[in-house]
Amino acid sequence: MKGTNKLTCAALAAAFLLLAGTPGLPGQTLTGYDIMKRADERYTGDTAQYRLVMTLISGRGAPRVREVSYYFKDYGDTEKILMVFNSPRDVAGTGYLSFSYDDESRDDDIWLYLPAMKRVRRITGSGKNDRFMGTDFTYEDMGSRSLDKDEFSFRGEEALEGDLCWVVEAKPKDGRDPYGRRLIWVHKDSYMFRAVDYYDRQDRLLKTLRVPEIRQISGIWTAQKMEMTNVQDKHSTVIEMSEIRFNVPLDDNLFAVTSLERGDAR
Repeated sequence: MKGTNKLTCAALAAAFLLLAGTPGLPGQTLTGYDIMKRADERYTGDTAQYRLVMTLISGRGAPRVREVSYYFKDYGDTEKILMVFNSPRDVAGTGYLSFSYDDESRDDDIWLYLPAMKRVRRITGSGKNDRFMGTDFTYEDMGSRSLDKDEFSFRGEEALEGDLCWVVEAKPKDGRDPYGRRLIWVHKDSYMFRAVDYYDRQDRLLKTLRVPEIRQISGIWTAQKMEMTNVQDKHSTVIEMSEIRFNVPLDDNLFAVTSLERGDAR
C-alpha cells in the first residue's frame, strides 16, 4: 500500500497534499530512496474522513475561506480520495475524485465536478500542473507521486521546529516537470513530511510547504495543519484538518465518478 504524501495531501498533499515505517537500525545507512520509500509506504489507515478548512491568503483583499469534506479509502493496490466543497456558495458542490495506483507505471486518475456546468472534467497531462481550485497546490501536488519519477539524494539531518528530520533532495527524471528539484524534510519518528521546498526549472525557490502540527490519532501520525506558500506570487494556502476519523465504514459507491454528479457526499 502506498502512503499518501498529500492533503494529502499531497498533499491535500496534497496535500492535500498529500505519510509509517520503522526507523533504521543502529548503524544502518539509509539512502534518500530508502527514506522516501518508507514515507511512501507508511500506514495511513484503511479509510479516513476529515473536515478541511482551506484559507487562501494574498496581499490583496480579505482571505477566502473554503470548507471541504474529505474521504479516503485504501483498496490495497489503489487509493481513492473524494473531496467535496461545502462552502462558500460559489464553490459549493464542487467535487474532486482521484485514484492513485501502486503500479508506478500508471499515473493518477483525477476528475473534477463543476456544478455550474453540471459536468465532470477529467484532469490529464499538463492540466495536472494547474492550480487546484485557486489554491497554491497543483493537482499533481494533491496526488501520490510515484517514486520512479525522481532521483533521490540524502542531504543529511536537520532539526526543524525541534524535530529531527532527514533531508532528501528529489530531482525529476522528466525535463518537462514544472519543478527543477525539491528539498524534503522527513520526520525521523513518523516518516511524515514536515517541510518541502520547491524550486523552478531555473533553480529559483518557487514554493514552500510547512507542516507545523502533527500528532497521533488512533495510533496514526496525522497532519493537522499545513501551509503552502508561493514565494514568487506572494500567495499562500493554509489547510486545517479537524473531525479526523480513521477506519470508519465508507461505501464503495462514494468513490465513483457518478457520485460526484449526484452529490452523494454532501
